[in-house]
Amino acid sequence: MTLENLEAEVFLLPRDSQAILLARLLERLGQSNEIDQEIASVWFEEAERRDQVMDDGQAAGIPAEQVFQRIRASLQ
Repeated sequence: MTLENLEAEVFLLPRDSQAILLARLLERLGQSNEIDQEIASVWFEEAERRDQVMDDGQAAGIPAEQVFQRIRASLQ
């Protein structure tokens, strides 16, 4: 599996799962003490809120590939 494939798979995960994975990776890298836990908690709650909004059909998601294409185009 390439890094790009792994990244695409991670972007398919719900936001709360992405946040948990990020926290685990940072912990594994020994950087967890550099994360402000209050800020991490707020971001986690926001990710859960956004995930619920999408689950309820109140907002539609945009595929990651489309988002990255837009960003790349705006940087050129």
